[in-house]
Amino acid sequence: MKGISHLINWRKKRIISGAASSQSLTIGYYGETHPNVTIIAGVHGDEGPWGAWAINKFLEKIQPNQMEGSLRIVPQANPSAMESDLRVSPLDHLDLNRVFPGDKSGSYTERLAYLITNAVLEDADIVIDLHGGGSWCVNAFAFQFPGSESIAFSFNPPFVLDAPVKRGTLTRYANDMGMLVTAVEMGGRCKEENAWAEYIALGIERCLVDTGVIAKNIPSFDRKTIHVEDSRVLRPSRGGLLIPEVGSSSVGTIVNIGTVLGRLVDPASMATLEVFKAPFNETALLLVRPRMAVLEGGAMTYVISQPI
Repeated sequence: MKGISHLINWRKKRIISGAASSQSLTIGYYGETHPNVTIIAGVHGDEGPWGAWAINKFLEKIQPNQMEGSLRIVPQANPSAMESDLRVSPLDHLDLNRVFPGDKSGSYTERLAYLITNAVLEDADIVIDLHGGGSWCVNAFAFQFPGSESIAFSFNPPFVLDAPVKRGTLTRYANDMGMLVTAVEMGGRCKEENAWAEYIALGIERCLVDTGVIAKNIPSFDRKTIHVEDSRVLRPSRGGLLIPEVGSSSVGTIVNIGTVLGRLVDPASMATLEVFKAPFNETALLLVRPRMAVLEGGAMTYVISQPI
């Protein structure tokens, strides 16, 4: 076995659910000293297993003698949603990333958030929340939080945004509690998925080197992270079939104004209904749908921004 992956102490904590089912949250522990780092993935069920894959790649690279802190690892934070390949749990249809710190006596998702808060986030110094495009899109950015800006840049994402003020998110709660936090939105189902997993694993390593959790010298990143404005979502005004014009290799790049990103067509006649074009002189592509897809009106199709 490589690295510390075989030294992780995996424990299961039961999630109170319906009368006919029972699930467990799997948490990995390594070390007992500070700094204490929480690495979590799969808060949204349709964004796995790419975060868990990146975490494993990281664990296989790090040697025991390099660790100067402890880890708490949650590869699948929302197991019922992940099993269904859904953003939210089918048990109560609540967004786990909107109900932190949770409620011990609430519904399934509220109880899950309470469990994560008390079993995973408690006493954490650093919190890394891994998201991604998941099963239907690919992303290339990270959110920075007040007082934690440097760790977002440690991941060297193509783009970094100021985190919106959304109460109930895991990272906003952790930031309010004084922890160093970032939410990483990179990767997803695409032909470059392995490369993205490797890149995220290197980002975790760089982040923990920069914060003194790992004693190691690693090469600098070649890419320059670009700070961009608040994101904007391009959505179709009606349902139809999306025909992409930019693929997964375009996410994380800047394109010129007027660049055609994709076309919405009638599924039967293939007549063009709408054309999605880059609206800014320098349009940053934060999220793209790289494959043909049937869309409903108002569906998230592209997420874009522009450099600050």
